[in-house]
Amino acid sequence: MPAAAPAAAERPATAPMLAVDAIDTFYGETQALFGASVDVAAGEVVALLGPNGAGKTTLLRSVLGLTPPRRGRVRFDGRDVTGWPTHRIARLGLGWVPDDRRVFPSLTASRNLEIAAKRTRFPARSVASCCELFPALAHLLPRECENLSGGEMQMVSISRALVGAPGLVLFDEPSQGLAPKVVQDVMRTILRLRDEGIASLVVDQNVRTVLDVADRVFVIRLGRIVHAGPAAGLREDPAARRDLLGID
Repeated sequence: MPAAAPAAAERPATAPMLAVDAIDTFYGETQALFGASVDVAAGEVVALLGPNGAGKTTLLRSVLGLTPPRRGRVRFDGRDVTGWPTHRIARLGLGWVPDDRRVFPSLTASRNLEIAAKRTRFPARSVASCCELFPALAHLLPRECENLSGGEMQMVSISRALVGAPGLVLFDEPSQGLAPKVVQDVMRTILRLRDEGIASLVVDQNVRTVLDVADRVFVIRLGRIVHAGPAAGLREDPAARRDLLGID
């Protein structure tokens, strides 16, 4: 069984792009996170793994301001954003790819991207450059999103986050319900973003696939971080994967 306290993670010397410091988050009077701490450096891919109901999505919601932590601090790009409304945090350059995509179904893919574009201190990405990441996207732009497949909606959802000029993108179950080829495209995109200096915090049940692209990993269980360290440690150690995640 994993130790109750997390192992020391290998962290960059520079200030992190995201620093979640000992947050307690509640739904009403029910506590969901207990002193959870996670950090992501600029241009780094970090995986947040754990069983269903462990608190992964709640941690993302806490970062986004959708479910603000009652205690602890959240810093993004050097600013304390604890308690800020979601739209203010997003305007700093925080992108989000939610697990249910949340595209506007009655609008075209092009319009979904158009209304998401904004300026931050980070480089802006055009729709054309999103089409370079996802070549099929160019053919989807004039179509209403309600007529798209799950994989096509995910291309729109990721591109929507990218036209918002993010420095960090939160991915919540990006491979959920997708064909293996689309999953590969999504993971290649996350690596491409890393090469461009854009950080990613990835929550996904597809553990092996995420470990292949992650630099570091945090494991959460029952609202508590129980492990933090290099992703290579879990990639290369089946016994550790079994102990921490219940898989070989």
